[in-house]
Amino acid sequence: MKNWTTLLDGELREQALRTVDEIAEVLQFSQGLEGPSLVGGLAGRALLFAELQRGRPQLGHGGHAERLIHQAALAIEEKPLLPWLHGGFTGIAWSIERLGALGLHGLEDMDEIDQVLLDLLTRQPWSAEYDLLQGLVGLGVYALERLPRPLAVQCLEAIVARLEERSTRAGSGLSWWTPPHHLPPQQRAMYTAGCFNLGAAHGVPAVVALLALISRTGVAEKKARELAQGGARWLLANALPHSPGARFPSAVAPGVDVTPCRSAWCHGDPGVVLCLVVTAQALGDEQLEREALAIAREAALRPEEQSGVCDAGLCHGAAGLGHIYNRLYQVSGDATFKQTATEWFTRTLRMRRPGEGVAGFVFWSSPTGKNEDMGWIADKSLLNGVTGTALALLAAAQPHTPLWDGMLMASIPA
Repeated sequence: MKNWTTLLDGELREQALRTVDEIAEVLQFSQGLEGPSLVGGLAGRALLFAELQRGRPQLGHGGHAERLIHQAALAIEEKPLLPWLHGGFTGIAWSIERLGALGLHGLEDMDEIDQVLLDLLTRQPWSAEYDLLQGLVGLGVYALERLPRPLAVQCLEAIVARLEERSTRAGSGLSWWTPPHHLPPQQRAMYTAGCFNLGAAHGVPAVVALLALISRTGVAEKKARELAQGGARWLLANALPHSPGARFPSAVAPGVDVTPCRSAWCHGDPGVVLCLVVTAQALGDEQLEREALAIAREAALRPEEQSGVCDAGLCHGAAGLGHIYNRLYQVSGDATFKQTATEWFTRTLRMRRPGEGVAGFVFWSSPTGKNEDMGWIADKSLLNGVTGTALALLAAAQPHTPLWDGMLMASIPA
């Protein structure tokens, strides 16, 4: 991948930077009631201040990053946490490693975490989820960060083995089945026997990308490549014919009608094609990259009213789409992606409501996770809230390759 270039310019760039500064001013004095996690709490917030430190080190943002990551790290020692990347101790540890890559202080010895993880991964059969947010794929993202340590190699070998065990032949490729007890209630009502999930957050696309990244390191190279290639074939085979709507459904299952879904990172074309481009780059597969980018161009040109976007978050909001298309522009140089990314960041900035939420941003979400409780809320988190919005804006306004978005499987290999 070529060197990262600043996407935004002129007044739009200045507006983005001012907005990020206002968000940071609010967050630096927040008391951390959201908890220590990467996706929703202190660890994710530390990444924002670390990225701010890269662009303007004279402002002392690094001190805030170190304070926040220290508070998050204490949680690993003081309270029982689940292992998952987005909400558990591996997410905090991954953030510590990322801050270390930026030259900021972190915990130097996390071998104990690696050993706990290896003990977990060697249990057979694997009965927990396989996905990025709270499963095998997320654990793989952490283990990749820990290379070349021997325990990290063993963890990745175990992850490839567990993913092979969970895979199933499907058509000319491979896929990964989500059983009904791993589905939220609304999906379980539709997919009573389970489904193949095509979303980046909980489904097959992130599995494929992780396996390709593992293969690229030389760990379990042949098997990881074989699984990644099979998964990529299956994903492309399940793209819907050319239509005004999205090409990739949120899920497929025998006997259940297939319908297009929204445009987002978590579900829909943008997240799927981003994972496929990561896969193609990691495997050196030019044909796969061409096919993925062709679908991405269709998605980029789709009208805003078909996107389903209503807020500025990363997971399924305007900032997330801006960041995905920025990533695709950086790897391809395609002006279509540059224009679409700029448009989504313009919409992100227009979504501010002065005097409301966090630095003017509110998000359509449910504090309880129940659909009946959906509403506009103030959200400081990385995945669904203003921390993620700020990180995406900053990546568009600074000439630095972002070091935080591997947790979204969005970091395209050089």
